[in-house]
Amino acid sequence: MASAIPLDLRESIERQTGAVIADERPRGGGGASRQGAEVTLRSEGTERRCYLSWDTRDRKSRLPFFERETAVLEALSGPFADSGVAVAPLVASEPAHLALCSLFVAGQERFPDAPDKSALARDFLAQLARLHALDAGHPAFAPLGDPREPPSAAIRRRLAELAQTNLAGDADPILQLALQWLAANVPADRGPAVVLHGDAGPGNFLFDGSGVTALVDWELTHLGDPMEDLAQIWVRSLIQPFVPMREVVAAYEVVSGTPVDIQRVKYHRLYFQLGFSVKGAAPAATGTAMLYGTMHRRIIVESLAELTGHALTAPALPECRASERDPGYAMALEDLKAEVVPGLASQRAATKAKALARMVKYWRARDRYGAAFDAAERHEIDDLLGAVHDGLPSARTAFGQAIASGAVSFAPALELCHARTVRETFLMADAMGALATTRYEDIA
Repeated sequence: MASAIPLDLRESIERQTGAVIADERPRGGGGASRQGAEVTLRSEGTERRCYLSWDTRDRKSRLPFFERETAVLEALSGPFADSGVAVAPLVASEPAHLALCSLFVAGQERFPDAPDKSALARDFLAQLARLHALDAGHPAFAPLGDPREPPSAAIRRRLAELAQTNLAGDADPILQLALQWLAANVPADRGPAVVLHGDAGPGNFLFDGSGVTALVDWELTHLGDPMEDLAQIWVRSLIQPFVPMREVVAAYEVVSGTPVDIQRVKYHRLYFQLGFSVKGAAPAATGTAMLYGTMHRRIIVESLAELTGHALTAPALPECRASERDPGYAMALEDLKAEVVPGLASQRAATKAKALARMVKYWRARDRYGAAFDAAERHEIDDLLGAVHDGLPSARTAFGQAIASGAVSFAPALELCHARTVRETFLMADAMGALATTRYEDIA
């Protein structure tokens, strides 16, 4: 079988380790752009079972994330190997392919399969507490940021960057409104910056029974407020089951000795969502991307309302007749369900076919309601800004810029953003299933 590992990557790993890759088994790399393999490193009669992953994304844009991930893994495999933070020990890295080679660590990743979910969650929170207790000023963590910079200063700087990116793109008003509010309400510092996982939560750790065997996916690691990691757990639990957030808070308080301010966590929850929602370009027009983008925009608006004590009013949705193309959409969906997906041998192809089915469902709803919804939103923006726009895209851009300049007040802007998310969710509801109504659990 031909090797999937690029030749120069293979040569680099062998040179760094003084071993040869004697065997390899293809394995998921963690995302559509990552590739991976279980490899056996053989040297002088000894063998090490390792996991090698590499990234096919644009190297220039991903290099800073790779460098931080490499640094934290080197630190936790070296000077902080006895810290109690479980990772797969790093063996070698290769920046040219954004590649990491670590000792293989066994473990499951599906939290719903855990035999004692509460016990496992407590161990995971203990891992995070140990991570937060490490010396962030140690030279090994230098690539993660300046430990002398207060978390609030880092947040303000990041928010300014996100706002600039949003305004340089399509100036999405939902994102701009949230960014403006976050910038005006940065929590006061409660202590120095600590080492954060950056994407903590279900799906990003391996376990055996009730114990964590390794924290994984460190691309977003950085220095900051420890409440950020708790907020990330909350966001990830929207789509990946975990224990109730009350248990998370209680467990972290016990293992860390740090009281948790729920409002502070809710702030960081919104901050984290904005961090991956602002892209600086049009969102990917795939069924899966649209599904999650719709969910996150709705929840961003609802979070803003919760944080500000604003009661939202749902807009009236007009009834529209199905178009003459509706039977064609129905036939396409039936063919995908009954013929195409069952006939695909590749799991990847089946997944893409299901994503296409989501797009067809959206197109059907869009064909029926889109024109009426677009007209309603454009008229609402025109009325608020006192200007007539030639289309919805230009109206939204003008709306986002007006928010940035302070030309519109918060409450009416939030209502218009809410009306948009209600309409968007309505159009995507058939494709979204439970995600159309999922919300953060109520916690004081």
